[in-house]
Amino acid sequence: MLHLARIAYASALPAALERDELGAMLSRWRRGNARQGITGVFLYHHASVFQLLEGFPDAIGALYDTIARDPRHHFVAKLLEGPIAQRSFGDWSMGHARRGRAELGCAAPLRPLLDPSFRYWQCDAGMAAALVSAFTTGPWRRSIG
Repeated sequence: MLHLARIAYASALPAALERDELGAMLSRWRRGNARQGITGVFLYHHASVFQLLEGFPDAIGALYDTIARDPRHHFVAKLLEGPIAQRSFGDWSMGHARRGRAELGCAAPLRPLLDPSFRYWQCDAGMAAALVSAFTTGPWRRSIG
């Protein structure tokens, strides 16, 4: 059996990204992740990021270290880390979830998402686990593209 792991983190960006700019970045990241065998999900809202990376421990660890050193990311916080038995997002080299905060805020642990001033870098480990669960098994999985 292959040894797999996951890391979830949140960060703040210095400025909001335009939709086209984000789309181009996602395309580059997807190609790189596919080469490294990294899968996961990416959430973006008002210059804040939540991302779950899954794959071989060395590969996701190296990618996380690169992200943490990237000057575009501020307040990088590792929220979840550990081994996993199987991938939750094996279909996506980087699934970009398009789901409104109002929909996500329906789940009790995610109620803070309903606050207009909420940013992903305000997540704690419990919220991170709830987000991962919502996109792994919840109704929002269909929103990942």
